[in-house]
Amino acid sequence: MSDFIVIDNQSTRYDTLQKGFNLRFPENGEGADFICICKTAQEVIDAANYALQNGYRLTVRSGGHCYEGFVSNKLSSDGGQLLAIIDLGLMTGMQYSEAGDISSPWDNTVSYCFSAATGNQNWDGYVSLYKLSGKTVPGGSCYSVGSGGHVSGGGYGLLSRLHGLTVDWLSGVDILVPDTSGGSGLVVKHVHLNSTGSDRDLFIACRGGGGGNFGIILNYYYADLPHAPQQAYLLSLSWPWESFGTGEAGKAAFGNLLHTYWKWFADHDGEWNSDDPTLANGGLFTLLKLQHRSTGDVVMTIQYTGLDGTVGGLQDQPFIDFVNTMTASAGVTPYLEEQQVWHGAVQRTLNKKKTLRDPVSDSQLMDWLWLTETINGSGGNMRNKYKSAYHVADFTDVEISALWSYLNISEDVRLNQAWVQMDSYGGCINSNDETSNPTSVYQRSSLLKSQFQLHWNNVSDDDFCMTWLTDLYSAYFSRTRGKPTDEGNGRYQGCYINYPDVDMKYTDMAHTDIDPQWLVLYYGDKASDLVTTKQLVDPDNIFHHEMSIPLSLP
Repeated sequence: MSDFIVIDNQSTRYDTLQKGFNLRFPENGEGADFICICKTAQEVIDAANYALQNGYRLTVRSGGHCYEGFVSNKLSSDGGQLLAIIDLGLMTGMQYSEAGDISSPWDNTVSYCFSAATGNQNWDGYVSLYKLSGKTVPGGSCYSVGSGGHVSGGGYGLLSRLHGLTVDWLSGVDILVPDTSGGSGLVVKHVHLNSTGSDRDLFIACRGGGGGNFGIILNYYYADLPHAPQQAYLLSLSWPWESFGTGEAGKAAFGNLLHTYWKWFADHDGEWNSDDPTLANGGLFTLLKLQHRSTGDVVMTIQYTGLDGTVGGLQDQPFIDFVNTMTASAGVTPYLEEQQVWHGAVQRTLNKKKTLRDPVSDSQLMDWLWLTETINGSGGNMRNKYKSAYHVADFTDVEISALWSYLNISEDVRLNQAWVQMDSYGGCINSNDETSNPTSVYQRSSLLKSQFQLHWNNVSDDDFCMTWLTDLYSAYFSRTRGKPTDEGNGRYQGCYINYPDVDMKYTDMAHTDIDPQWLVLYYGDKASDLVTTKQLVDPDNIFHHEMSIPLSLP
């Protein structure tokens, strides 16, 4: 047996390593019985088989950023079964071959230009790719998110409107799965788009189906990747809540900002790769952070690069037009926000002095790699709750009223890290041909992607914080039973599996009745195929958690 490290309750590291980014978990002290720290693929194979043979349920951790307790929590439905976390965070490394002659240790018949171990974190991956090849993946900006879960759930980030999702580029994976050939334990398979039968289905499931469902991904492979930009603009603007005014007039001004934000992308998203440089806007990524008053102002942060990865000249026009359009819609000139915070609260700055004069001259012109480093913070480990949605249509009066009512209220110290984040979406993402390049991501018509989130430190605030966020979300989606379901209205495309929310699985907050549509909420018309793949690949449901792909449709 290889030398994987076992952390059990006799170790001083045990309490710490039971936990991940979200300190709400494990719940009620019901955490893992031991954690296996693995540095190589062979150690993963040995550790997982050892745990399985000794009756443990397996969960998998790469970067530890799971929003729910899927990795850390024991399940009451398992009847007290012991739990082992297979930790892949030290299984790092990347290979690049311009000749494209990299192959899997488990299949030398297929070759690639890139391979990346599943424990790589985003920032290390971006730096390695850039130094080795000048290429990148269109993935997330939180530096410490691990590839293992991030890629398998879709992989979305600041370059996705320009280059699509990470899974759109994924070409193959090595994955440790149950041996269904009549043997026992777990075996490694290399699967890719040209695989046949259930192996091909398994690969498609790895392209957006989420982590912890079918096995343990060891390595990711790419036949090619997009060129990294050379330069980009970074601009952050803020509107104090007071600038919108009060009462119905204030709500209308706030609503106009939201309407304009959606409309700009609705009008221009199809031009993401236009031959006309004054229209091509795929390199525009925007984050509109609607913060609670006790957190700070309404903040919009923008990264922009041209189709060729540079800025300047005619290709700056989409960026200029977007900024000027948004500024005009608010009816008041925004302040220049000096805090470049993408993944945490942008705290209110007193005595703001500088207002926007010109989008280009007021932006920071930066080398793209250093810009990526500037915005790559993940924030501190806290107690968190998240909810998500994909938005196709414009904001309704009900939605605007919910945001205005819940966010623009008297300050409460318990809500000093609360906001609703509206990210730009679409562009190249929506152009992917799911027939020739199939994935498990069904959200290919959305223009915006939202994340409702709240962070806090004190256990005593759990009930208040969870209730507040749930009430906001329920009010926002009150016309669709409190969830972003399509229901034939074409307004929403469900939720993002990498922003999981256990509440979405149930019809009640007590989590007693399962919603028969919860799987469709995350996977749409891909849900049935994923269930079929689960039946073929993992018929004994070895890999399961609270929201894993089940063996039958709910």
